[in-house]
Amino acid sequence: MSTIPTPDQCEQLLATHKTPEATVIHCRMVRDVARRIGRDLKWLRDRGPNMALITAAALLHDIAKGQPDHARAGAEILRGHGFEKVAEIVEAHNDLEYSGDRPVTEKEIVFIADKLVKGDQMVTVVYMYDHKIEARRDNPEAVADLERRKVVAMRIKTSIEQETGKNLEELAIAEE
Repeated sequence: MSTIPTPDQCEQLLATHKTPEATVIHCRMVRDVARRIGRDLKWLRDRGPNMALITAAALLHDIAKGQPDHARAGAEILRGHGFEKVAEIVEAHNDLEYSGDRPVTEKEIVFIADKLVKGDQMVTVVYMYDHKIEARRDNPEAVADLERRKVVAMRIKTSIEQETGKNLEELAIAEE
């Protein structure tokens, strides 16, 4: 058995785990954005990101949306199916560390693609975080956490833009 599920297997997993249709639509959009980013990075590198891994992780990143700590819950589901590499990315899609001192990997690509899609709408990274921060103004701890995550997201955005020479938001909407 492959360690990375095919797109059909991903769709079956989403259905089996009763992922709501609105979430599935979001996941498909994140997949498309992540693939566009990955494709451009692949062209620039001798050994670019693994597109099958990006596709699967992006499609499955919200498989457990609605559950407490949905990133960890989704990762556990995927580990149960033997998809460890995908599980690692799913587990990190909400919160990861990235200092900017190395090229982005599949993990950062899926993370940032998710920050460019709110529901079924394309947004900027700044909008995504500022919108969440504004909604939680009354919770200083949540605001501080979101501010930290925004810094990481902006590092990833900058790294991709420096490597591709393209604005991330424009890259994310470019046609395949």
